Amino acid sequence: MNRFDCDLAIIGSGFGGSVCALRAAKAGLRVIVLERGRRMDENAYAEIADGRTPLVHSAQRPGLIEVPRIAGLVCLAGCAVGGGSHVYTAVTIRAQDETFARDWPSDITAAGMADYFDRVERIIDPTTIPITLPRTAALELAGAAIGSKVTRLPLSIHRPNGHASEAAPGDDGDTSKRIVSWFRGGSRAPKRTLDSTYLAEAQRAGAEVRPLHEACAINPERDGYRIDYLNRSDTGTIPGAVRARHTVLAAGTLGTIRLLFKCRDELRSLPGLSGTLGNRFFTNGDLGGVLVSPRDGATADDGPPATAWVDHWDSDRLYLMELGKLPLPPILDRILGWVGPAVGVKGGGHWAFGVMGFDETRHQITMRPGGGLVCIRDRRGTTVFSDRARRRLGELAEAMGARWVMPPRWFLDRFAITVHPLGGVAMADSPDQGVTDSHGEVFSCPGLFVADGSLLPTPIGRPPSMTIAALAERVAERLIQRC
Repeated sequence: MNRFDCDLAIIGSGFGGSVCALRAAKAGLRVIVLERGRRMDENAYAEIADGRTPLVHSAQRPGLIEVPRIAGLVCLAGCAVGGGSHVYTAVTIRAQDETFARDWPSDITAAGMADYFDRVERIIDPTTIPITLPRTAALELAGAAIGSKVTRLPLSIHRPNGHASEAAPGDDGDTSKRIVSWFRGGSRAPKRTLDSTYLAEAQRAGAEVRPLHEACAINPERDGYRIDYLNRSDTGTIPGAVRARHTVLAAGTLGTIRLLFKCRDELRSLPGLSGTLGNRFFTNGDLGGVLVSPRDGATADDGPPATAWVDHWDSDRLYLMELGKLPLPPILDRILGWVGPAVGVKGGGHWAFGVMGFDETRHQITMRPGGGLVCIRDRRGTTVFSDRARRRLGELAEAMGARWVMPPRWFLDRFAITVHPLGGVAMADSPDQGVTDSHGEVFSCPGLFVADGSLLPTPIGRPPSMTIAALAERVAERLIQRC
């Protein structure tokens, strides 16, 4: 009698887990995916938009967004079948070749990664939006005014029908409905999430996806692993376990770090994990700014949240990615108008920008003696990068006749801020340098793999979803060879 429930158990269904699920299922392996979030179908989105279900996820009531509880860190993450693909901006872009030139395992190169990026591209099929939104055109004019290149971004979207020159105005009604619409990518060209690409194909190939199943322990057993979980449903919380020959941990960067710390330091089920666990944690240069009362570009539309960015890579190793008009409550819009109107400019409105770049500042996630995780920051490096970002935001604001508002320095000095947490379970050539080898297999734990953003040994300075998926393609390739 086979004592294993599956050949491969995958914890998490984001840009790492979904890739591994598809490749393993297509290779004929029995695959079970444990996802602690819910399925986000039309009804689930409607429940959030109507206020029947919370937006923020908790153990008691599943939502869409998670706010991890880590001291010293402010972060937003996705929590659903399809992981972060439900909350990201749909920007799907390769890492720069130079990213892999330093501090990566010796057998990972830009040339070697090209095929894995190609595989991701064939499934996700990113494209620039085939219509010109007013804000995109306004940003291109502003970029020309300051002598900076503006690039239209490849997005994982459903291509709009017709050839309209601009999108219709967005709905200024209920804030919850606007938030849901914004996360879904608007109505003109909504984004394609992983549950409609990689995961959908994986399920057609035989993979089983179990929503609302939160993994809480990884236990080595003879020739495999037992994954203990809690099945949280409307009827209560039911404990259970899955036994698998191989396991992929892809719970998202912070979820993976948290579970490995728990297994090493609390449960001691994985006592041999590298002492580098939690090191080399990066925020990917994430900052945010809002231009208040710009001359152009602040009107709402029903296009994707992000369409283009101002490219300062060559000079400052950063990008200013436009995010349109955020779906803020009216009171916050009014407050922005009070605190930051440009001199001599009438009217209101705002235009949000996300900053990201190659901020090499190494933070550390560690476990406190009494329990709980804390992010230890290197403020000096962060200040250097944030000063460059402030300067570029100020330059753009001046070109658009606006004022910019961003978190105050005292806040940035106290907290690391990110929506793209990376690292902490870095791949490396040896356990003295990282937690896994170059194929994501955990040192001292044969058959246990990691396949999410925690693997990255450096930031990439760009939206990381495609790089995470490409690394997962590489992990899956080795995993299948081992099975």
